[in-house]
Amino acid sequence: MSNNNKRQRTTTPNKLCITDLPDGLLVGISSYLAKPSVSSSQQTQTSNAIISSTNNWNILDFGDIEKNLAAKLSDDDIDKMLRGIDAVNNLHILKLAGCVNISGSGLDTLRSSIEIQQIDLSLVGKHESPIIEPEPLLSEDVLIPMLDSIINGGSSLKQLEFPKNWRNSKSTSMTLFLDRYDDYLRSQRYYCFKCDTLLTGGREWTSPIVAPHQYGTQNCTCTLCLKHFCYNCTEEDGSEFASWCTKCEKLYCEECSPSTECSNCYLYFCNECEEMKECLGDHMCCSCVENFQNSQ
Repeated sequence: MSNNNKRQRTTTPNKLCITDLPDGLLVGISSYLAKPSVSSSQQTQTSNAIISSTNNWNILDFGDIEKNLAAKLSDDDIDKMLRGIDAVNNLHILKLAGCVNISGSGLDTLRSSIEIQQIDLSLVGKHESPIIEPEPLLSEDVLIPMLDSIINGGSSLKQLEFPKNWRNSKSTSMTLFLDRYDDYLRSQRYYCFKCDTLLTGGREWTSPIVAPHQYGTQNCTCTLCLKHFCYNCTEEDGSEFASWCTKCEKLYCEECSPSTECSNCYLYFCNECEEMKECLGDHMCCSCVENFQNSQ
């Protein structure tokens, strides 16, 4: 019997579970992780210690974690994360890159937020194509009432990004919400940060009439720094101060993401999205170069 017991003790490996580690060590490890990895849908003593140790929960960007992990998140997961970090009082910027399997009900806790400044529902990361296949589950019926509650509640909202399939469908509910959102932005009396011009006027912010292909995208606000600007201001060399990238379909100021205009189609592309090619002494986008080569 004693030999059997001895054999068991020597052949059974020692196992250490992460829950056996002291909270202090886990808090230290968490400081090296992306914030969506630190926030947790499981509220435990350890997770609460980790969350409370993180001083700044102003930004929650799911583009900082692996796409396959973001795709596994449910509305319940998102809801618990937002509640765990007290998002309604702390969160300024929320970017849901990769969260393609949520309907949006998990964002309901933001209804009463007066702190949120940017909500990116495009579900893609920086300089990524907005086209997602299969189409994501994010629901207009779920989220538009939530967005209405924010813009009607004295919020600090400065910028919204919508999924490509919403912008393609151009539903009645989406169009009516854009009207209300335009009214909200004008009521905020934002000024151009370069020339101090008050940004007003019909459809100043989400103009589908002037540029139908940009329906549902926000004018006059850089998607990265959130600075507001008018289109009368230019760089010192006369070039556009900001441009809408034809590839990732987002608006950036030149300080955040320089862009180049194709000399053939006259469309702008972020330098990170498209490398212009030399063709006939001009700089052209890849599509124009390919079309020119095929025509020869």
